[in-house]
Amino acid sequence: MLKRTKIDKAGNQARIQALSYPRLSNYRSFFGAADDAEALGLYQWNEDLSAVFFRIISLVEVVLRNQFHHAMSRRYGAAGGHESKDWYLHVALGAHSRSKIIDITHYRQGQQMLPRVPAPSPDDVVSRLTFGFWPHLLDLKKDLHHQTVSWGPILVDVLPGHRQRQVTYWDKLKHRDSLFARLDLCNELRNRIAHHEPIWKLGPLMREGRARPGSPLIIDALGPSTPADALARLRLLYGRIIELLSWLSPTCAVQHNMSNMHLRCLNLLRPEALTTYRRGLPPAEIDLTTVANLRALRKALRYAARRQQPVLIKDDCRLVGYLTCAIP
Repeated sequence: MLKRTKIDKAGNQARIQALSYPRLSNYRSFFGAADDAEALGLYQWNEDLSAVFFRIISLVEVVLRNQFHHAMSRRYGAAGGHESKDWYLHVALGAHSRSKIIDITHYRQGQQMLPRVPAPSPDDVVSRLTFGFWPHLLDLKKDLHHQTVSWGPILVDVLPGHRQRQVTYWDKLKHRDSLFARLDLCNELRNRIAHHEPIWKLGPLMREGRARPGSPLIIDALGPSTPADALARLRLLYGRIIELLSWLSPTCAVQHNMSNMHLRCLNLLRPEALTTYRRGLPPAEIDLTTVANLRALRKALRYAARRQQPVLIKDDCRLVGYLTCAIP
């Protein structure tokens, strides 16, 4: 019923060697790990937290691209169905963004780029665009008829959960710059995780906006210098990601906040999680399909509590809960 984690010193040593001592050095210096075993436990904490953040950012990415796709399809495009048109062929995208579209709609033959036949559907094109495409879509100024793109009504459609529902609010460049910064933050975190960089190793916190001539970005806080600082920053960033999700889709945000993924993220961002992982105790597992009775379940939870070990509760293959068990 309860899968208990054995601390295998030989296995830990082999894993430390595989990961490399230099890779763990940041965990020894920043978190004050007493030895390599503690550093390895903290490394696992970073891996688990990164996996959770990546799942959540992936949800935001899917909702984000669909919201932009539908809003733009209502105003531009010819081919395609309702709210899914080829709008990207009817607006004056920048060179970099345009090349991203061409890479999907065309193929290379020698020195030429030839259109694919049949042409990919608008849904196929949008699903293959990377996260980084969407923040820079806000740089769009004109359509192919040289008419100004009206971002006010577009962003009211894209962000139905935002407190500002006035077209005039989003007509202002500074407000679109703040949105760009929020989207870019999610993309930066996603890329950090994808490139296996420590998610806790963060630089200065910049005020949300974009650097413009004569208007540099303002630093709101220096980079984290202690584990407590790092946890506080990660909680702030997580809050901003969830807030963005609530702007894009209040329904998806409510469902996420009721999910085990949200619960697990909150638990991993607690100081107690660092203590647990430092001791080399990643979550144990309780499979409800193998629990004989309530007494057996209580016994398993008490065992985890004595070890101050977190617990993943599963129903066969489905994760249904995440608990942090601790005793005073």
